[in-house]
Formats: sequence, structure tokens, C-alpha cells
Amino acid sequence: MQSLNLAFRSSQVNHNSAAVIADGGIKKSHVAIAAAHIWVNNSVIKQLQVHSINVTSIEVELMAIHTSFILTMEIDNIHDITVTTDSIAAARKILESKVDPFQSMFIPLASAVKTFLSKNGRNKIHFWYCPSRAEWPKYKLVDDQVKASLCAPIFLSKESYLFSKKKECNSTL
Repeated sequence: MQSLNLAFRSSQVNHNSAAVIADGGIKKSHVAIAAAHIWVNNSVIKQLQVHSINVTSIEVELMAIHTSFILTMEIDNIHDITVTTDSIAAARKILESKVDPFQSMFIPLASAVKTFLSKNGRNKIHFWYCPSRAEWPKYKLVDDQVKASLCAPIFLSKESYLFSKKKECNSTL
């Protein structure tokens, strides 16, 4: 936690840095909520919340990271992005080159990351893991937002979109 605090503070001291804190969760109603806060100069400059249905937990984490990344990369003069998430597995998927069922979701993000990194030699992205149970105050704000979000399901289903596509593909084969 001390290292995370230090990384966050250093991202806020530098005017060309932003910190993204992203989280996602799935309610009992099968509605997924992805939320993120984008911090620049010790204040939240953007908050986002995205709702979806029929997605897996890793898909909702990818949604949170994806949406916040795109918004952060659009901010002028940002060269250093620090991303804090409780799902490093989702963050790794962005950078993997192997074939994966999630590729359609993160190919545009991987392309945006590549463009961001190649635009300027100073551009960097750092990932930090923060488990929910650690209750780091900045992460807890986003985690609480996910947990407090009230959304009714559009329709009830226990299957994720990818799982239903896999079943469809298996039946075709």
C-alpha cells in the first residue's frame, strides 16, 4: 500500500501524468457495472460509469479499463498514465498477442495504447494491483460506486455473451 500511495502521489505531482482507478462488478441481477475515476493534479477530472448485461467479470473489468484509457489518452499533454485495478488479469489481456475470445474487445484498446506509446517517447503506462479488501481510499471510492449503482436488468440470463457465442460456435461445429 505504501508503494501504491507513492506511485499515486508521484502521478499527481507531475502535470503531465494522470491516474486511472478502474473497477467493475456484476450485480445479482446480472447487470455489470464498470466505473473509473481519472485523477489529474490531485482531483478527479472525469468519472465514468458504464452498464452492461450478459458479460463476465473479466469483460466488465476490461470495459472499465478500456473506457477510462480512451478518455485519459484524449487529455492534452498527458504522457504518463498510472492505472490501478483489482484485476491485473484483465490488464494483461490488453497486452497479450495470443488468440483469445476477448480479442474483439481489446484490439481497439491495444491499438490506442500502441498509438499513445508511439506518439511520444516520453509516453508511459504503469499498472498497479489493488485488491478490494485492502480498502485503499482512492480505490474504495470507485469500488463503492460500483457496489452502490442501482440498475435493473433488461432481461434475465445467467449466460455471458461470450459463453452464448461459444455454445453457438460449438453447435455449428
